[in-house]
Amino acid sequence: MKKRDGSANVFFLLFFILFILITTITVEFYHIFTVKEHVETELSRAVNIAVDTAMLDEYRMEHISMIHIPTAQSAFESYLHNEMQLDSANERKQDGKVLYRMILHKTVLENNPVVFEVSGVVITKPVLLSDFVPMEIEIPFKVKARNQRYE
Repeated sequence: MKKRDGSANVFFLLFFILFILITTITVEFYHIFTVKEHVETELSRAVNIAVDTAMLDEYRMEHISMIHIPTAQSAFESYLHNEMQLDSANERKQDGKVLYRMILHKTVLENNPVVFEVSGVVITKPVLLSDFVPMEIEIPFKVKARNQRYE
């Protein structure tokens, strides 16, 4: 009778653990990428809509670019809460579970030239590891919109 040393079982077990580890890391990075793209796309829409809504048309005939700042801020906040479905704490919830929380670090709204810039972080939890690892992932973002005239 031949003796078996079990090396094939050990290699299979190591391969399986490595496969699970790589798959988990890939899923987590995909989740981070998806959240970042979603937030940046929605915020880009929000700042563009805010700039477009708040432009003062009476100055355009004289080729002056001016914006009504309170209207722009109001349109931006309205988009965050109505379209992005963020609550008063800037959290997006689905089925009672927080998907992500957005923290705005810097909001710049300049009048001449018209520039609306928003930067901050989105805080989310891992998808697969959230039950095992109590950590939060911070995803930075920066979005900018400006009104330009080309004549």
